[in-house]
Amino acid sequence: MDRPPARRSFRRHRPCGKLPRRRSHLHGRAAANGEERWQRVRRNDGVRAKRVRPQGIPRVPTGVEQLDIILNGGFLKGGSYIVAGHPGTGKTIFGNQISFRHVALGGKALYISLLAETHGRMLAHISTMSFYDPDVIGKAVQYVSGYEVLHTEKLKGLLNLIRKTIKRFGSTLLVIDGIITAERTAESAEEFKVFIHELNVVIAMLGCTAVLLTNNLQDERSYAARTMVDGLIQLDDVMDGVRAVRQLVVLKFRGSDHLRGAHFFEIGSDGMRVYPRVEARLAVPSKVPQVSSERSGFGIRDLDEMMGGGPSDGTATLVLGSSGTGKTILGMHFLSEGARQKQPGLYFGFFESPSRFLKKGDQLGLQLSKYAGNGLLEVIWHPTGAAIMDALAERLFEAVRRREVKRVVIDGIAGFEESVVRPERLGIFLTSVANELRGLGVTTVLTEEMRELFGPEVTIPVSGVSGFAENIILVRQLETVSELRRAIAVMKTRETSHDARLRELMITDKGIGIGDPFASEEAVITGGSSRRPPAAPAAPRRGG
Repeated sequence: MDRPPARRSFRRHRPCGKLPRRRSHLHGRAAANGEERWQRVRRNDGVRAKRVRPQGIPRVPTGVEQLDIILNGGFLKGGSYIVAGHPGTGKTIFGNQISFRHVALGGKALYISLLAETHGRMLAHISTMSFYDPDVIGKAVQYVSGYEVLHTEKLKGLLNLIRKTIKRFGSTLLVIDGIITAERTAESAEEFKVFIHELNVVIAMLGCTAVLLTNNLQDERSYAARTMVDGLIQLDDVMDGVRAVRQLVVLKFRGSDHLRGAHFFEIGSDGMRVYPRVEARLAVPSKVPQVSSERSGFGIRDLDEMMGGGPSDGTATLVLGSSGTGKTILGMHFLSEGARQKQPGLYFGFFESPSRFLKKGDQLGLQLSKYAGNGLLEVIWHPTGAAIMDALAERLFEAVRRREVKRVVIDGIAGFEESVVRPERLGIFLTSVANELRGLGVTTVLTEEMRELFGPEVTIPVSGVSGFAENIILVRQLETVSELRRAIAVMKTRETSHDARLRELMITDKGIGIGDPFASEEAVITGGSSRRPPAAPAAPRRGG
């Protein structure tokens, strides 16, 4: 008996009977868009729907220090990214750095140059940088010139070269240096757009991530390419007065959040290092500050009594005064008292070199060299000048975390002021720094110089003080009966009572002493002269 004809399957014939995979699946678009997949499972002869949590697209770290923080972990695997910038902004260094770092993490990199410059000359330029490893060249890092192929076979030939080379070496990272050459080879913006689209298909199919380096920032073809890629990073070299500073902006990053706005970076012997804006990175402190009833005093009995026992643990105190009034010496007392109690301290200064700072403290009997020698005190000096403000904050936080520091003196805020590129940032920057130090359990003293030596005005030079300082101490000079004297007052302590009377401050060979209140308080607060001499202060008292 004849068998009935086999039923036709609507499944197209393919090996193993599998349907072709959609490009959206290959590229991970479904996961990136947060779509939910459902699978059906049999249970007790019934069918139920089980929700499977979508998996995010894996990240490809750039290996550029701190850049991955801005990108929330790095590039998305299988994506395409343009890094644009004028000549000299660091694009080629960036491309080589991410290639060698990618290999160090176990990947394989393909670097295709469309520039006339030879690979030998380019490698000679980067050979002094710490990321450079000649042993992996020709093995895990492949350098290929696409210049001739592009000129003879146009964009189609270049695409074939990319596809074959990625397959041959199993590359997981593609860097194309000088994509502007390919842009200019295209007869129209539409043709170049098609090329980028086909490149996206190739890298998605082969599981490779592409970084395209260009110095074309504005014309129509460049705009067409920007619409087709997953991300766009722009590098700039801008002038701040006579100082040149490098900055980076992530203009587009599809499928992920990132830290927006301008971030500064440097290029040195380690390659590129990026410093995320402190107020963007630490909009929320890394740790929640803990409220404490404990006190971290200066070790000057009368001053601590004026503050109700000294600054509360985890708070910030601003010491405000004109030059020569003893601000730095107050910071020395604060650190010396902490070291005496076995609390690690950090002096982060801009005007006193470590040797000078320690010597001055020793002359006042504060034993700073002893504490520095046994590890209870670290002195970091940053001469004011060309430093990046966010880099200074990064070094401050690193020093605090490394030694679990409990007391910090920042001497003074003017050092940050001279490093800032955009002055309007300073207030919110200091607030973010203070909040992070609070979260790390640090009690901080900051000094700031007033511009007025004498006169009725008391002007705080920096804005937003209430955001970063719970306590304010004013130290000032005044003239009484043709004699210059120093005065101190506690202007503010948050959530605690304090003695607001104005008292004489004396600097002796044993450090700072506090006298009795002045008879003429008006003369002290205004910094003016008084014909009637104040009552003689009592002998200075320290410690207790």
